[in-house]
Amino acid sequence: MIFMSVEDLRPGMQLALPLHNKEGHTLLGPNVELSAAFIARLQDLGYWAVWVDDEDTRDIVYEPMLSEPAQMGAVAAIRDLFGLAAREMRTIRATTTNMHVALASVRFQQRFWEHPAIEKLKEHATIVVSELGDSPTLGGVHSIRNYDGYQYYHALDVAIEAVMLARRLDYDVEALLKLAIGCMLHDIGQLFVDETILNKPGHLSVEEFAEMQEHAALGAAFIRSCLRLGPIAAEVANQHHERQDGSGYPRGLTGMNVLTTRRDINPPGRVSPLGEIAAIADFHDACSSDQVYRKSHPPARSWRMLKSRGGRHFNRELLNLFLEILPPFPIGTQVIVTEGEWEQCCGVVARRGDVIHQPVVRLLWDREGARMTPVELDTSVERVRIRGAMRHGERDNVAEERLGESFSPTSTLSGPEY
Repeated sequence: MIFMSVEDLRPGMQLALPLHNKEGHTLLGPNVELSAAFIARLQDLGYWAVWVDDEDTRDIVYEPMLSEPAQMGAVAAIRDLFGLAAREMRTIRATTTNMHVALASVRFQQRFWEHPAIEKLKEHATIVVSELGDSPTLGGVHSIRNYDGYQYYHALDVAIEAVMLARRLDYDVEALLKLAIGCMLHDIGQLFVDETILNKPGHLSVEEFAEMQEHAALGAAFIRSCLRLGPIAAEVANQHHERQDGSGYPRGLTGMNVLTTRRDINPPGRVSPLGEIAAIADFHDACSSDQVYRKSHPPARSWRMLKSRGGRHFNRELLNLFLEILPPFPIGTQVIVTEGEWEQCCGVVARRGDVIHQPVVRLLWDREGARMTPVELDTSVERVRIRGAMRHGERDNVAEERLGESFSPTSTLSGPEY
Protein backbone atom coordinates (compact mmCIF):
# COMPACT_ATOMS: atom_id res chain seq x y z
CA MET A 1 0.00 0.00 0.00
CA ILE A 2 1.02 3.62 -0.54
CA PHE A 3 0.56 6.63 1.71
CA MET A 4 -0.74 9.08 -0.89
CA SER A 5 -1.77 12.71 -0.92
CA VAL A 6 -5.46 13.22 -1.65
CA GLU A 7 -4.29 15.58 -4.42
CA ASP A 8 -2.83 12.54 -6.21
CA LEU A 9 -5.91 10.30 -5.95
CA ARG A 10 -7.53 9.24 -9.21
CA PRO A 11 -10.89 7.58 -9.88
CA GLY A 12 -10.58 3.79 -9.78
CA MET A 13 -8.02 3.71 -6.96
CA GLN A 14 -8.95 1.74 -3.84
CA LEU A 15 -8.57 2.60 -0.18
CA ALA A 16 -6.35 0.26 1.80
CA LEU A 17 -7.45 1.43 5.25
CA PRO A 18 -10.79 2.86 6.47
CA LEU A 19 -11.40 6.54 7.06
CA HIS A 20 -13.17 7.75 10.21
CA ASN A 21 -14.70 11.09 11.08
CA LYS A 22 -14.05 12.87 14.38
CA GLU A 23 -16.95 11.00 16.02
CA GLY A 24 -15.30 7.68 15.12
CA HIS A 25 -17.85 6.71 12.47
CA THR A 26 -16.52 5.01 9.33
CA LEU A 27 -16.82 7.26 6.28
CA LEU A 28 -15.25 4.88 3.78
CA GLY A 29 -14.16 1.31 4.41
CA PRO A 30 -11.14 -0.54 3.01
CA ASN A 31 -11.25 -1.76 -0.60
CA VAL A 32 -13.76 0.95 -1.53
CA GLU A 33 -13.16 2.11 -5.10
CA LEU A 34 -12.75 5.84 -5.23
CA SER A 35 -14.92 7.79 -7.63
CA ALA A 36 -14.40 11.42 -8.63
CA ALA A 37 -17.23 12.35 -6.25
CA PHE A 38 -15.62 10.46 -3.34
CA ILE A 39 -12.26 12.15 -3.98
CA ALA A 40 -13.87 15.60 -4.13
CA ARG A 41 -15.71 14.88 -0.89
CA LEU A 42 -12.47 13.85 0.86
CA GLN A 43 -10.92 17.14 -0.22
CA ASP A 44 -13.95 19.08 1.02
CA LEU A 45 -13.72 17.32 4.40
CA GLY A 46 -10.06 18.32 4.72
CA TYR A 47 -8.32 14.94 4.38
CA TRP A 48 -4.87 15.39 2.88
CA ALA A 49 -3.47 11.85 2.72
CA VAL A 50 -4.81 8.29 2.77
CA TRP A 51 -3.52 4.74 2.40
CA VAL A 52 -4.15 3.38 -1.09
CA ASP A 53 -4.23 -0.26 -2.18
CA ASP A 54 -1.93 -0.96 -5.12
CA GLU A 55 -1.09 -4.20 -6.90
CA ASP A 56 2.65 -3.52 -6.94
CA THR A 57 2.78 -2.60 -3.26
CA ARG A 58 0.25 -4.96 -1.72
CA ASP A 59 2.98 -6.60 0.33
CA ILE A 60 3.93 -3.26 1.89
CA VAL A 61 2.01 -3.13 5.16
CA TYR A 62 1.24 -0.11 7.31
CA GLU A 63 2.55 -0.53 10.86
CA PRO A 64 0.19 1.30 13.27
CA MET A 65 1.49 2.14 16.72
CA LEU A 66 -1.89 1.32 18.30
CA SER A 67 -4.68 -1.11 17.52
CA GLU A 68 -7.73 0.51 15.91
CA PRO A 69 -9.91 0.07 19.04
CA ALA A 70 -7.23 1.70 21.21
CA GLN A 71 -6.78 4.56 18.78
CA MET A 72 -10.48 5.24 18.31
CA GLY A 73 -11.16 4.94 22.04
CA ALA A 74 -8.41 7.42 22.91
CA VAL A 75 -9.54 9.88 20.24
CA ALA A 76 -13.12 9.67 21.55
CA ALA A 77 -11.94 10.32 25.12
CA ILE A 78 -9.93 13.36 24.01
CA ARG A 79 -12.85 14.63 21.90
CA ASP A 80 -15.32 14.25 24.79
CA LEU A 81 -13.15 16.17 27.24
CA PHE A 82 -12.43 18.91 24.70
CA GLY A 83 -16.14 19.09 23.96
CA LEU A 84 -17.00 19.42 27.64
CA ALA A 85 -14.48 22.24 28.05
CA ALA A 86 -15.73 24.02 24.93
CA ARG A 87 -19.35 23.94 26.09
CA GLU A 88 -18.52 25.31 29.53
CA MET A 89 -16.22 27.92 28.05
CA ARG A 90 -19.04 29.29 25.91
CA THR A 91 -21.16 29.88 29.01
CA ILE A 92 -18.55 32.16 30.58
CA ARG A 93 -17.83 34.16 27.42
CA ALA A 94 -21.02 36.10 28.11
CA THR A 95 -19.67 37.41 31.41
CA THR A 96 -15.94 37.85 30.85
CA THR A 97 -13.24 37.79 28.20
CA ASN A 98 -10.51 37.24 30.79
CA MET A 99 -10.09 33.48 30.74
CA HIS A 100 -7.48 33.52 33.51
CA VAL A 101 -10.05 35.06 35.86
CA ALA A 102 -12.68 32.53 34.81
CA LEU A 103 -10.34 29.57 35.37
CA ALA A 104 -9.54 30.85 38.85
CA SER A 105 -13.22 30.77 39.79
CA VAL A 106 -14.07 27.86 42.09
CA ARG A 107 -17.64 27.94 40.78
CA PHE A 108 -16.33 27.34 37.25
CA GLN A 109 -13.84 24.70 38.40
CA GLN A 110 -16.52 22.70 40.19
CA ARG A 111 -18.37 22.13 36.91
CA PHE A 112 -15.63 19.66 35.97
CA TRP A 113 -14.75 18.00 39.25
CA GLU A 114 -15.48 14.25 39.22
CA HIS A 115 -16.84 14.43 35.68
CA PRO A 116 -16.80 10.94 34.05
CA ALA A 117 -15.03 12.31 30.95
CA ILE A 118 -11.90 12.82 33.08
CA GLU A 119 -11.83 9.22 34.25
CA LYS A 120 -12.46 8.05 30.70
CA LEU A 121 -9.41 9.94 29.47
CA LYS A 122 -7.24 8.42 32.21
CA GLU A 123 -8.44 4.92 31.31
CA HIS A 124 -7.60 5.36 27.64
CA ALA A 125 -4.23 6.93 28.44
CA THR A 126 -3.45 3.76 30.39
CA ILE A 127 -4.39 1.65 27.35
CA VAL A 128 -2.15 3.75 25.10
CA VAL A 129 0.86 3.38 27.38
CA SER A 130 0.23 -0.37 27.69
CA GLU A 131 -0.15 -1.01 23.95
CA LEU A 132 2.99 0.88 23.01
CA GLY A 133 4.94 -1.62 25.07
CA ASP A 134 8.53 -1.96 23.96
CA SER A 135 8.17 -1.02 20.28
CA PRO A 136 11.71 -0.35 19.01
CA THR A 137 10.85 2.40 16.53
CA LEU A 138 8.08 4.81 15.63
CA GLY A 139 6.00 4.17 12.53
CA GLY A 140 6.79 7.65 11.29
CA VAL A 141 3.36 8.30 9.73
CA HIS A 142 0.76 10.07 11.82
CA SER A 143 -2.88 9.05 12.12
CA ILE A 144 -5.13 9.67 9.12
CA ARG A 145 -6.95 12.89 9.95
CA ASN A 146 -8.79 15.82 8.45
CA TYR A 147 -9.00 19.46 9.50
CA ASP A 148 -12.09 18.82 11.60
CA GLY A 149 -10.51 16.04 13.67
CA TYR A 150 -6.94 17.35 13.59
CA GLN A 151 -6.92 18.56 17.19
CA TYR A 152 -7.81 15.15 18.63
CA TYR A 153 -5.56 13.01 16.44
CA HIS A 154 -2.70 15.44 16.89
CA ALA A 155 -3.09 15.17 20.67
CA LEU A 156 -2.97 11.38 20.52
CA ASP A 157 0.01 11.21 18.16
CA VAL A 158 1.98 13.65 20.32
CA ALA A 159 1.26 11.39 23.31
CA ILE A 160 2.44 8.32 21.38
CA GLU A 161 5.70 9.92 20.29
CA ALA A 162 6.37 11.39 23.73
CA VAL A 163 5.79 8.07 25.52
CA MET A 164 8.04 6.26 23.04
CA LEU A 165 10.83 8.75 23.70
CA ALA A 166 10.36 8.68 27.47
CA ARG A 167 10.64 4.88 27.42
CA ARG A 168 14.18 5.26 26.15
CA LEU A 169 14.97 7.11 29.36
CA ASP A 170 13.51 4.30 31.49
CA TYR A 171 10.64 6.32 32.90
CA ASP A 172 8.33 4.19 35.02
CA VAL A 173 4.72 3.49 34.10
CA GLU A 174 3.37 6.14 36.46
CA ALA A 175 5.48 8.86 34.83
CA LEU A 176 4.60 7.62 31.33
CA LEU A 177 0.91 7.79 32.17
CA LYS A 178 1.14 11.37 33.46
CA LEU A 179 3.15 12.34 30.37
CA ALA A 180 0.55 10.73 28.09
CA ILE A 181 -2.30 12.58 29.81
CA GLY A 182 -0.45 15.89 29.59
CA CYS A 183 0.23 15.37 25.89
CA MET A 184 -3.35 14.30 25.14
CA LEU A 185 -4.44 17.63 26.65
CA HIS A 186 -1.46 19.82 25.75
CA ASP A 187 -3.47 22.06 23.41
CA ILE A 188 -6.73 22.19 25.36
CA GLY A 189 -5.93 25.80 26.24
CA GLN A 190 -6.64 26.68 22.60
CA LEU A 191 -10.33 26.39 23.45
CA PHE A 192 -9.96 29.60 25.47
CA VAL A 193 -8.37 31.55 22.58
CA ASP A 194 -10.38 33.37 19.90
CA GLU A 195 -11.02 30.95 17.02
CA THR A 196 -10.36 33.63 14.41
CA ILE A 197 -6.78 33.82 15.66
CA LEU A 198 -6.24 30.06 15.77
CA ASN A 199 -7.63 29.58 12.25
CA LYS A 200 -6.12 32.66 10.62
CA PRO A 201 -4.33 31.55 7.41
CA GLY A 202 -1.97 34.54 7.24
CA HIS A 203 0.58 36.02 9.61
CA LEU A 204 -0.60 37.00 13.08
CA SER A 205 -0.20 40.53 14.36
CA VAL A 206 1.88 41.10 17.48
CA GLU A 207 -1.30 41.33 19.54
CA GLU A 208 -2.81 38.20 17.98
CA PHE A 209 0.38 36.21 18.51
CA ALA A 210 0.50 37.25 22.17
CA GLU A 211 -3.08 36.05 22.63
CA MET A 212 -2.36 32.78 20.86
CA GLN A 213 0.61 32.17 23.15
CA GLU A 214 -1.71 32.28 26.14
CA HIS A 215 -3.07 28.82 25.25
CA ALA A 216 -0.18 27.08 27.02
CA ALA A 217 -0.72 28.80 30.37
CA LEU A 218 -4.52 28.61 30.05
CA GLY A 219 -4.34 24.89 29.33
CA ALA A 220 -2.09 24.31 32.31
CA ALA A 221 -4.45 26.21 34.63
CA PHE A 222 -7.43 24.27 33.32
CA ILE A 223 -5.72 20.88 33.75
CA ARG A 224 -4.52 21.73 37.24
CA SER A 225 -7.58 23.47 38.72
CA CYS A 226 -10.58 22.21 36.78
CA LEU A 227 -9.57 18.68 35.77
CA ARG A 228 -7.34 18.20 38.83
CA LEU A 229 -5.02 15.88 36.91
CA GLY A 230 -1.92 16.90 38.83
CA PRO A 231 1.08 19.20 38.37
CA ILE A 232 2.93 17.01 35.86
CA ALA A 233 0.18 16.93 33.24
CA ALA A 234 -0.26 20.68 33.71
CA GLU A 235 3.50 21.19 33.37
CA VAL A 236 3.54 19.35 30.04
CA ALA A 237 0.80 21.62 28.67
CA ASN A 238 2.52 24.73 30.00
CA GLN A 239 5.96 23.90 28.57
CA HIS A 240 5.39 22.28 25.17
CA HIS A 241 6.34 25.56 23.44
CA GLU A 242 9.36 26.38 25.63
CA ARG A 243 12.75 26.28 23.90
CA GLN A 244 16.35 25.60 24.97
CA ASP A 245 17.54 29.10 24.07
CA GLY A 246 14.74 30.85 25.96
CA SER A 247 12.89 31.92 22.81
CA GLY A 248 9.77 29.91 23.64
CA TYR A 249 6.66 30.72 25.62
CA PRO A 250 4.84 31.34 27.93
CA ARG A 251 7.68 31.85 30.41
CA GLY A 252 10.82 31.97 28.25
CA LEU A 253 12.40 29.04 30.10
CA THR A 254 15.80 27.72 29.00
CA GLY A 255 17.34 24.26 28.77
CA MET A 256 20.75 22.71 29.38
CA ASN A 257 20.88 20.36 26.36
CA VAL A 258 21.71 17.35 28.51
CA LEU A 259 19.77 14.24 29.39
CA THR A 260 18.04 14.39 32.75
CA THR A 261 15.46 12.18 34.38
CA ARG A 262 12.37 12.76 36.46
CA ARG A 263 14.44 12.06 39.56
CA ASP A 264 16.83 14.95 38.87
CA ILE A 265 16.11 18.27 40.52
CA ASN A 266 14.94 20.74 37.90
CA PRO A 267 16.58 24.17 38.46
CA PRO A 268 14.30 27.23 38.52
CA GLY A 269 13.87 28.81 35.08
CA ARG A 270 14.62 25.58 33.23
CA VAL A 271 12.35 23.49 31.02
CA SER A 272 11.47 20.22 32.74
CA PRO A 273 12.49 16.89 31.15
CA LEU A 274 8.87 16.01 30.34
CA GLY A 275 8.32 19.48 28.90
CA GLU A 276 11.32 18.96 26.62
CA ILE A 277 9.92 15.62 25.46
CA ALA A 278 6.50 17.12 24.73
CA ALA A 279 8.08 19.99 22.78
CA ILE A 280 9.85 17.61 20.41
CA ALA A 281 6.80 15.42 19.84
CA ASP A 282 4.47 18.39 19.32
CA PHE A 283 6.74 20.05 16.76
CA HIS A 284 7.29 16.87 14.78
CA ASP A 285 3.64 15.95 14.50
CA ALA A 286 2.62 19.51 13.58
CA CYS A 287 5.23 19.57 10.79
CA SER A 288 3.79 16.35 9.37
CA SER A 289 0.23 17.68 9.05
CA ASP A 290 -1.55 20.14 6.81
CA GLN A 291 -2.25 23.44 8.56
CA VAL A 292 -4.44 26.39 7.62
CA TYR A 293 -1.29 28.34 6.70
CA ARG A 294 0.79 25.63 4.92
CA LYS A 295 0.90 22.12 3.48
CA SER A 296 2.34 19.19 5.41
CA HIS A 297 6.02 18.42 5.01
CA PRO A 298 7.30 15.04 3.77
CA PRO A 299 8.55 12.91 6.69
CA ALA A 300 12.21 13.36 5.70
CA ARG A 301 11.83 17.14 5.67
CA SER A 302 10.19 17.09 9.10
CA TRP A 303 13.10 14.92 10.28
CA ARG A 304 15.60 17.51 9.04
CA MET A 305 13.65 20.40 10.50
CA LEU A 306 13.88 18.74 13.90
CA LYS A 307 17.57 17.99 13.47
CA SER A 308 18.35 21.58 12.49
CA ARG A 309 16.76 22.87 15.69
CA GLY A 310 18.74 20.68 18.08
CA GLY A 311 20.54 22.74 20.72
CA ARG A 312 18.68 25.97 19.96
CA HIS A 313 15.07 24.90 20.30
CA PHE A 314 15.17 21.29 21.45
CA ASN A 315 17.36 19.46 23.94
CA ARG A 316 20.15 18.20 21.67
CA GLU A 317 20.83 14.92 23.47
CA LEU A 318 17.13 14.16 23.87
CA LEU A 319 16.48 14.96 20.22
CA ASN A 320 19.24 12.61 19.09
CA LEU A 321 17.54 9.79 21.00
CA PHE A 322 14.25 10.64 19.30
CA LEU A 323 15.80 10.68 15.82
CA GLU A 324 17.24 7.23 16.47
CA ILE A 325 13.70 5.80 16.60
CA LEU A 326 12.06 8.08 14.02
CA PRO A 327 12.50 6.87 10.42
CA PRO A 328 12.98 9.79 8.00
CA PHE A 329 11.48 7.53 5.34
CA PRO A 330 8.55 5.60 6.86
CA ILE A 331 7.27 2.46 5.18
CA GLY A 332 4.76 3.21 2.43
CA THR A 333 5.78 6.85 1.93
CA GLN A 334 6.89 8.26 -1.40
CA VAL A 335 10.43 9.25 -2.36
CA ILE A 336 12.32 10.64 -5.34
CA VAL A 337 15.79 9.51 -6.41
CA THR A 338 17.91 12.65 -6.71
CA GLU A 339 21.23 11.14 -7.75
CA GLY A 340 22.38 7.94 -9.43
CA GLU A 341 21.24 5.64 -12.23
CA TRP A 342 17.55 6.11 -11.39
CA GLU A 343 17.66 9.88 -10.91
CA GLN A 344 14.22 11.56 -10.95
CA CYS A 345 12.39 8.23 -10.74
CA CYS A 346 9.84 7.96 -7.93
CA GLY A 347 8.81 5.13 -5.66
CA VAL A 348 7.76 4.11 -2.17
CA VAL A 349 9.62 2.82 0.87
CA ALA A 350 9.12 -0.95 0.85
CA ARG A 351 11.08 -2.05 3.90
CA ARG A 352 13.09 -0.61 6.74
CA GLY A 353 16.82 -1.21 6.46
CA ASP A 354 19.29 -2.20 9.15
CA VAL A 355 20.05 1.51 9.54
CA ILE A 356 17.00 3.67 10.12
CA HIS A 357 17.76 6.15 7.32
CA GLN A 358 18.73 3.53 4.70
CA PRO A 359 15.47 1.88 3.55
CA VAL A 360 14.71 -0.40 0.64
CA VAL A 361 12.84 1.63 -2.00
CA ARG A 362 10.55 0.22 -4.68
CA LEU A 363 10.58 2.44 -7.77
CA LEU A 364 7.18 2.68 -9.51
CA TRP A 365 7.32 5.78 -11.74
CA ASP A 366 9.93 6.72 -14.36
CA ARG A 367 11.42 10.14 -15.00
CA GLU A 368 8.36 11.23 -16.99
CA GLY A 369 5.96 10.11 -14.28
CA ALA A 370 4.74 7.05 -16.16
CA ARG A 371 4.25 3.75 -14.32
CA MET A 372 7.21 1.41 -14.75
CA THR A 373 8.06 -2.19 -13.95
CA PRO A 374 8.94 -2.08 -10.23
CA VAL A 375 12.63 -1.95 -9.33
CA GLU A 376 13.94 -2.31 -5.78
CA LEU A 377 16.86 -0.26 -4.53
CA ASP A 378 18.61 -1.00 -1.25
CA THR A 379 19.92 2.42 -0.27
CA SER A 380 22.45 0.81 2.09
CA VAL A 381 24.36 -0.64 -0.88
CA GLU A 382 23.26 1.33 -3.97
CA ARG A 383 25.01 4.61 -4.82
CA VAL A 384 21.84 6.70 -4.75
CA ARG A 385 20.37 9.65 -2.95
CA ILE A 386 16.69 9.96 -2.17
CA ARG A 387 14.40 12.73 -1.05
CA GLY A 388 10.97 12.44 0.50
CA ALA A 389 7.83 13.61 -1.29
CA MET A 390 4.45 14.13 0.33
CA ARG A 391 2.87 14.40 -3.10
CA HIS A 392 3.72 12.26 -6.13
CA GLY A 393 6.37 13.83 -8.32
CA GLU A 394 7.06 16.61 -5.82
CA ARG A 395 10.34 18.15 -6.90
CA ASP A 396 12.94 20.18 -5.06
CA ASN A 397 11.95 23.61 -3.85
CA VAL A 398 13.50 26.42 -1.88
CA ALA A 399 12.25 25.15 1.47
CA GLU A 400 13.81 21.75 0.81
CA GLU A 401 17.13 23.15 -0.31
CA ARG A 402 17.45 25.18 2.87
CA LEU A 403 17.57 21.92 4.79
CA GLY A 404 20.71 20.63 3.14
CA GLU A 405 21.54 17.59 1.03
CA SER A 406 19.21 14.74 0.24
CA PHE A 407 19.77 11.48 2.10
CA SER A 408 22.33 8.94 1.00
CA PRO A 409 24.18 6.05 2.67
CA THR A 410 27.03 8.46 3.44
CA SER A 411 24.91 11.42 4.49
CA THR A 412 25.60 12.96 7.88
CA LEU A 413 21.91 13.83 8.25
CA SER A 414 22.89 17.07 9.89
CA GLY A 415 21.05 19.80 7.96
CA PRO A 416 22.17 23.37 8.72
CA GLU A 417 20.61 25.74 11.19
CA TYR A 418 18.14 28.23 9.75
